[in-house]
Amino acid sequence: MGFKFFRIGVIGLATIFGCPSLAAPISWEDLKAPDRAPTEQVELKGFLLPVDYEGDKVYQFMLLPWAGACSHTPPPPPDQVVLVTPDEPIRIERTYEPVSVSGTLKKGRDMSQLFILDGVAWVESGYRIRSAQVQPTDLRATPPPTGQSNPWKFMKQ
Repeated sequence: MGFKFFRIGVIGLATIFGCPSLAAPISWEDLKAPDRAPTEQVELKGFLLPVDYEGDKVYQFMLLPWAGACSHTPPPPPDQVVLVTPDEPIRIERTYEPVSVSGTLKKGRDMSQLFILDGVAWVESGYRIRSAQVQPTDLRATPPPTGQSNPWKFMKQ
């Protein structure tokens, strides 16, 4: 399960050797704060949705708060989407793999084109992390927040 290979960066080595993390863990709720500092070293866990990829090699992806966002439900608001460029390409086994991303978080709106089950979609992100350290993590899939429309709700009846 998880990555076939990935690079362990400074943050990963700090974790392995028990050193304090260089990045401050944040939650998805923290991203909703309008006064968020424009540049911070952070660690954020979420689900990976490839944007730029070739086969199982991913060059850029969106980090999302729940699995299935954008392909099974409408995309989250931009303040809940982070465009991530790893410091080097990573390999994945499946879409929506849970990952932990560490790096410098910056505000900035980007539009990304995704090729999903239903066709092409454009998704806006409100944050970006470049030269990110990406590591597999243990994260349980969570449902979309209440109020998020679910096009498949008729099947529960």
